[in-house]
Amino acid sequence: MRFRNILVSTCSFFLLASFGIQTEPAPQRGGAATFAKAQAGRRDGFIVLLRLRYDLFARWKATGKWPDDQTANAALDGHVKYWDEQVRTGNALLAGGMKGDYWDNVAMIIIDAPTEAAASAIVNGDPAVKAYVFQAQIRPFDTQWVSTKYFTGQK
Repeated sequence: MRFRNILVSTCSFFLLASFGIQTEPAPQRGGAATFAKAQAGRRDGFIVLLRLRYDLFARWKATGKWPDDQTANAALDGHVKYWDEQVRTGNALLAGGMKGDYWDNVAMIIIDAPTEAAASAIVNGDPAVKAYVFQAQIRPFDTQWVSTKYFTGQK
């Protein structure tokens, strides 16, 4: 439950900041709640699910040690640099790996792109996706509302 709360609050902050939603400063404790002003138009986003290639995942889970795979390691280094750049340019809003011991070993990235084709172009530029270290699935995300509960108005 705590992870979900952190994910929701972080997602809310990045979505507000990236979508340019106007907010009022957060109230002091005991004050009245404030809410984001409605946007004039619809805003769609995309969620990217990344799954680590199974042979790497299986070796890692079986031994507790990351496999010594030079090609995969180089691609993962490129992956980190690539998504750092996507954050800097405003394409990537939120990213993280799911915690726990689940079979699908999924990570998630929320990106801001005008179309699914544009989202696909961003994701397919990831060196780890190009090298087949990660499988990527892009899913459209219809933003209905964004909470301002954790938004401080500071950038």
